Amino acid sequence: MRWPFTSDLSTSFYAAQTCAALMLTALVLFGRFNRATRSLLVAGIWLSALATLTPMTLEAFAGKPGPHLFRNTLACSVALGTVAAFVERRPLVALTSLLGQVPLWKLVDYLKESDGDLAALHLAWLGLVVGLLARRGTDALRRVEHERPATEGSYVVHDIAVFLGATAVASLVCVYVLDRRDGSADEVAYTFQAATFAKGHAYAQAGRCENYLQSYWVFEASGRLFSQYPPGWPLFMAPFVWVRAAWLSGPLSMGLMACGIARLSRSAMRAFGPHDAPPAARTIALAGTWGAALSTFAATILLNGASRFPHVYVAALYAFSLEGLLQIATPGLSRARQVCWGAALGTASVMAVASRPADGAFVGFGIAVLFVYWLARGSMGWRAVAAPAAAGGLAGAVVLVILRLQLGKWFTTGYSLQPIVQPWATMKYSTPTEGQWRFGLPLSVGSYCWWPCSLPLGLAGLAMLRGRARGLPVAMGLGLLPYFGFLAFLEYSRTPEFEYGPRYHSIIVVPMAVGCAVALAGLTRAAFERSTAGRSALARGGPLALAIFAVVSGWLRVVPLEWPLASEHVRRHSGLDRAIERANLKNAVVLASEGTTGFADQDLPTNYPLDLYPDQDVIKTIDRGEPSAAVECLKSAFPGRRILYASGVSEVRLSASP
Repeated sequence: MRWPFTSDLSTSFYAAQTCAALMLTALVLFGRFNRATRSLLVAGIWLSALATLTPMTLEAFAGKPGPHLFRNTLACSVALGTVAAFVERRPLVALTSLLGQVPLWKLVDYLKESDGDLAALHLAWLGLVVGLLARRGTDALRRVEHERPATEGSYVVHDIAVFLGATAVASLVCVYVLDRRDGSADEVAYTFQAATFAKGHAYAQAGRCENYLQSYWVFEASGRLFSQYPPGWPLFMAPFVWVRAAWLSGPLSMGLMACGIARLSRSAMRAFGPHDAPPAARTIALAGTWGAALSTFAATILLNGASRFPHVYVAALYAFSLEGLLQIATPGLSRARQVCWGAALGTASVMAVASRPADGAFVGFGIAVLFVYWLARGSMGWRAVAAPAAAGGLAGAVVLVILRLQLGKWFTTGYSLQPIVQPWATMKYSTPTEGQWRFGLPLSVGSYCWWPCSLPLGLAGLAMLRGRARGLPVAMGLGLLPYFGFLAFLEYSRTPEFEYGPRYHSIIVVPMAVGCAVALAGLTRAAFERSTAGRSALARGGPLALAIFAVVSGWLRVVPLEWPLASEHVRRHSGLDRAIERANLKNAVVLASEGTTGFADQDLPTNYPLDLYPDQDVIKTIDRGEPSAAVECLKSAFPGRRILYASGVSEVRLSASP
């Protein structure tokens, strides 16, 4: 499986693009706009959604599309949004939209091979405009006049249900789509380090014949073996390895992420202004449910949550960091909750950096800026400042000690060994060409890979926030936009990717899910509120029905084009392990010949640390092009074990002789 992670690019893209347009249309129909504004916005949305089809459509009707038809179509789509803002008498929104048209126009001329990304970008911009317009004139978050302020109940049962539900869904995908196996050497390295931690060690000892046991991302330094990756994610995985259920670590991280996004969505809705008229308790609860559901079923996010990659775990930490920040800045928060949520903020932020350094550092910057701003405004007590510092300092100290034990140096990671062990993977940076900027933020690919989390609707929802909740999109933008710029300049991120979608960008699920939850919560509540003034049953329920149809139909169209490819990729990658299981081998060494499974040779040794787990049934090795020398070394290192030989690509075969 390679970019664009689907067996049918055009079908996947148009399914997500049109369904995103349907969701924005539902929000426009729900909002308190006049008829002219509504018509202009809907026309702009659909021009943008279908822009890439206009040349072939015109040609089909015997027209002659000019060279600038696509560009002009996109320009018209955002211009309609600007006109709608003027018609709605929102001059600031109109000016913002007008200023945004200038860089959008230049990008269409500059970017090459990116028509889908440009169309998705214009639709996302219209989503932002719709959200800014909907901040005033929509009853999405207002109480009906007769309703009295409602006291929120406990969400413990709800959050437990969200956690268990998301974990169960990811577990089913892990079992039935990925067969509980790994799809890359990265996952093998994470599991190796987790197995090391599960035995109470920071590193394993290199033994004899290490040349034939080497895995891609397990490095050796002065006789110490450890994963090149920082210890954050392996520390989380370690208990699951200890109970012999390493495959369950990913699904549990999916449950944590869904729970964190549910809480963050409620906090964003709860902080929504004005201060004297907060949203109803039911609306706040609906935001949490929508956020959890959309993030749980995001197509390739769910694949990552079923794998042993750390990206979903980092997204969960990001959600809890933002939730902790919102909590400690809440007026009148008790001392105990200040300490509790301050500790959560500090620990989650540090562990995000300790799991994915670039992701964690960039998004942590946005969180830090908002933290300092609220601190300067006197929004937090001293306990809310001391707790994250103490908890983060403790977590950071543990991580630094582990790295010191592994590498023998302070303030460095296994990545520093890349130029020596795997020179081809060394981090390099360069300015992207006109056709490479899309790798910084793959809008067209992401439109279906992350569905039903929708960037256009997510931006609309975030733009609707007021009160303290306005700090959320600021912190998200300050962290994520530089991070996506970093990925655009990172050469490694432009290479064709295997595995489970644009996983480097998985953290974007947090703002998308929260924004969509905000946009859909009031819309959902109004559909069941009979007393909404001046609204018929169709006007109340129609937008929700349209949004639900978009979510479900888009998912059902996109997933069958993505998941089978991931399943086949994992099946081929795990060919050696499956052959060993079929043979029911015990007390054996399997020597794989060059080219076995069709993947890199160093993908094949998936052993746990041999010094810590000496009784493994089968030890998997590679012959390195010198099978006789390998056999001699392995017989000496593992006396009493019989040696079998593996070969084959689609189906791996085992034999007693080469």
